[in-house]
Amino acid sequence: MGQIEYKEGVLLVGGQVAADSIRAVIAALSICTGNDTETTCDLLNQLLQSFDDTIASLKSIMEEIGELLEVTQDICEPCRHRGTRHGSSIKQVTPIQAKANIKWQEKYRPP
Repeated sequence: MGQIEYKEGVLLVGGQVAADSIRAVIAALSICTGNDTETTCDLLNQLLQSFDDTIASLKSIMEEIGELLEVTQDICEPCRHRGTRHGSSIKQVTPIQAKANIKWQEKYRPP
């Protein structure tokens, strides 16, 4: 939405003439609050600005929390090859390679 202005009897929203529904809502709000239309527009602008400020501050807080919770998996070059992490005393166990279960006679039989 844009800035709500009331100039010379014309209600403007974002520099354009407001629709009938918006004019009716602002007229109802001004009647309910007991203020004139210009004061109601100013109060609405202040309310919208406070919402924008709140959203901006919440966004910055969420970004800071995201930065705090960000976990980096930085492994130095020697540790990559060993497969261990920093401070780990256990070395990576290499898996035993599979051995074929073939009998000696079948392996070395004559043609």
